[in-house]
Amino acid sequence: MTAAIPARITTEPPVCDPARLERARERVGEDALKPWAEASGFIDAVLAASPYLGRLAARRAETFARLASDSPEAIAAEACAAARAAGEINDEAEAMAALRRAKADLHLTVALADLAGAWDLAQTTRALSDFADAAVEGALAAAARQAGFDVADADDPVPGFFVLALGKMGARTLNFSSDIDLVMVWEPETAAAPEGKEPRKAFSRLAQRVARLIEEPTAEGYVFRVDLRLRPDPASTPPAVSANAARRYFEALGQNWERAAYAKARPCAGDRRAAAGFLKELEPFIWRRALDYEAVADIHALARQIQAVGRRARIRAAGHDLKLGRGGIREIEFYAQVMQLVFAGRRPELRVRDTVGALTVLKAAGIAPAEEVDALIPAYRELRAVEHRIQMLQDEQTQTLPLDDAPRAAVAALCGEADLARFDARMADLFTRVHAVFSEQFEADESLATSVGSLVLTGVEPTPDTLETLSALGFSEPERVWERLSGWAAGRVRAFRAERARALFSRLAPRLVEQIGATGDADATFARFAAFIEGLPFGVQPLALLAAEPELADELIALLALAPRLAEVLSQRPALLDIMLEPDFARPVREDVPGFAEAAFEREETRRPDFEARLNAARRVAREHKLRIGAQLVRGRATATEAGRAHAELADAAVRAMARAAEAETARRHGAPPGRWAVIGLGKFGGRELAADADLDLMVVYEPTAEASGGDKPVGAETWFTKFTQRLVSALSAPTEEGELYPVDMALRPSGSSGPIAVRLARFRDYYAEEAWTWERMAMTRARIVAHEDLSERLAAEIEAAIAGAADADRLRADATDMRARLLKQKPAGGAWDLKLREGGMTDIEFIAQTAQLVARRRFSPETDVALVRLADAGALEAADVEALRAALEDYAAVTQLVRVAHGSGFDPDTASDPFAQRLSAAAECESLEALAAKLDDHAARVRALFVKNVGDPGFGSDG
Repeated sequence: MTAAIPARITTEPPVCDPARLERARERVGEDALKPWAEASGFIDAVLAASPYLGRLAARRAETFARLASDSPEAIAAEACAAARAAGEINDEAEAMAALRRAKADLHLTVALADLAGAWDLAQTTRALSDFADAAVEGALAAAARQAGFDVADADDPVPGFFVLALGKMGARTLNFSSDIDLVMVWEPETAAAPEGKEPRKAFSRLAQRVARLIEEPTAEGYVFRVDLRLRPDPASTPPAVSANAARRYFEALGQNWERAAYAKARPCAGDRRAAAGFLKELEPFIWRRALDYEAVADIHALARQIQAVGRRARIRAAGHDLKLGRGGIREIEFYAQVMQLVFAGRRPELRVRDTVGALTVLKAAGIAPAEEVDALIPAYRELRAVEHRIQMLQDEQTQTLPLDDAPRAAVAALCGEADLARFDARMADLFTRVHAVFSEQFEADESLATSVGSLVLTGVEPTPDTLETLSALGFSEPERVWERLSGWAAGRVRAFRAERARALFSRLAPRLVEQIGATGDADATFARFAAFIEGLPFGVQPLALLAAEPELADELIALLALAPRLAEVLSQRPALLDIMLEPDFARPVREDVPGFAEAAFEREETRRPDFEARLNAARRVAREHKLRIGAQLVRGRATATEAGRAHAELADAAVRAMARAAEAETARRHGAPPGRWAVIGLGKFGGRELAADADLDLMVVYEPTAEASGGDKPVGAETWFTKFTQRLVSALSAPTEEGELYPVDMALRPSGSSGPIAVRLARFRDYYAEEAWTWERMAMTRARIVAHEDLSERLAAEIEAAIAGAADADRLRADATDMRARLLKQKPAGGAWDLKLREGGMTDIEFIAQTAQLVARRRFSPETDVALVRLADAGALEAADVEALRAALEDYAAVTQLVRVAHGSGFDPDTASDPFAQRLSAAAECESLEALAAKLDDHAARVRALFVKNVGDPGFGSDG
């Protein structure tokens, strides 16, 4: 048509705000309003409702006046031509101004033609889209000139460089205040950068300049907001992407939501021939002829995520999101897109970009039910029309009906409705009808919503609903959490490179995120879960395991919340997840049959007879058992005492297994052992009080029965047992491909590091009879024979003799006091939470027990707690003193065991997660870390006093 708008008015909107109308008419001026005299009622209604259109009419008064006499088609065409002509302008500011003036004219034309009923939805969106094409064409030509490219053809200013339009621009269905989704690509074989410029940088700067020309706000506004995030892997790629890099990305990592996005892609500027070839190559990615099960499941997962967004919102008019809300535009778009992605691989006639066209061909093909399509098409048109009117109020990129009555009444007026209540009811009914049809298609599928809302991980930005969900679950920075989750779903980390892994994660994500939120410390737990996920060398197997075993996922997240150290172990060794499914894993360690750990090592020995294989096997066995013990401790299924004994029994079994391996290897090289040997455990190992990260204090004692070994390469007895001990230490402590087993400390042997590494029994006897210091005899109170070859009884007798041969009581107490004073100076505590070395800590309790046993010239037990009880029974310590010491020791052990398994040796209560703080406090029957700290201080004060009473005063607090 060529008639002007006044001759084509089919609607007469009501005047909603007379005061605003009066102000707007004054700004526009009588000269511009006079040509509209015959249509003054229509213009008054528009100016009363839309502040933005009032400002445009005043600013572009000449165009506004012309629209009363010239056809909107002609003026829209002039605006497009002006936008293209901006490509001839070398000055950036002038080009920007020209583009913005053209946009103002186009917006004024489109709005009045749409509101008058002169144009239908298709004409309105096509005019907006045509102008967007023209603006990008003009901006690209201008940017190329300004960047130093030799522009010979304004229609193809940089051969080999092209711009793709996606989204609503790609479908030619732009809304009134839409942003535009652009992807800028260059073909390395044909695109030439200006002389002396590196192509990658030159084309990226060109893309940035194009975007700036279009979107940068100036005194005359902006043209379009530009979104470049639909390019392949936007977090890692420059603004202009190499076509080769894009092809590789889509071949290896392209996701189903990207298939939906690129199904709408079309060339809009630049080298259209190159663009068409590029899109042709993408067709196998977008339109798959045969879909495997996981791909179909992923497509439906996208649909369920969108539906979850809808269910999150109530059906209402005020504040409803026409795009993402329940019964909104996105539901209709997705209804069509999913069917297209499923069927259009084999049926090219279904590859239609716009939603109305897609619904029409799906109905004609018999794929979409006719009654559903007939309901959705008019609903879609009405929703898009209302969307435009919302945006016409202030040119804002929003699809939400105003919450306040006044601006919503303005939208209603632009829709031709004077009664707000009637408009609200009409909209609510529309949303209800759309959602009913959408739900028919996807209702049977499992929802991807969490209990508090939806979780949509696809796309380039989070939906408002998803951010609300993450906030409700306790995440303080939901945008950052979404970015990370979305990156996983996009395959940007190693574990999610496989399509199967991404499909599994899309179904697991809501449950995992909800479980993380339920820990009470969502941020810290998510950080550990992220470290676990991103540390995985592969994702399919662990994710399949978590999907198939919900209880395993619960256990994993609980451990991550409580124990960062275990989280690190699991991320390094994801195969440990399998162990967590074993029945033995959950069985309390207190119920283990005697020799449980020993049997595990022996099974591995029978399978792997050679030395290196046995070392690796031992590390795997120990790692699995340590995880089990640690998990039970942090989850409250084992006490600190039970965990300490379990760790000691595991270490016993490991030492015996490695001693057998070391003996066999030494015998293989140098013949059978020329005597008997034994391994003594000392310190906390000897006392069966090991923590998760403890080292092993060991001593190897031997008694030769021959001067040399036999075999082809015999060596003397001392050499044989030295080599045996060296191999044992290496077998326990040397890192292999399976990691480490235990650190080993041999410093407690006679003469320490200056003495032989293997101690002859005779030397052991003589040393403790004549040379040993009091502290060395104290160490013997915790000696326990862990492994031996026929030397146990004799060595045990010598240990008892070493204790019985101690000095008199006063000398012993003086020596112990002096030794503690030295430790206070040389190895001060790292803080109040260093429960071993702090004044009144575990070391002081151990000193009291050890000194009392030496004074009694009798070893009561290598275990401190048992020794204290027996010392009280024997009258060597007062019962009340022992009760206080045992109470302190119990709480110290509970805290130390938990801290070591969860955090390792370093612990800062200020950084402890809330769940761990609660678990740690509860271990000592306290309500908070503050209460726990106070209780520990009370224990320390009593222990210090008891140390002074029973041993002596080493100068506690002298430096304070």
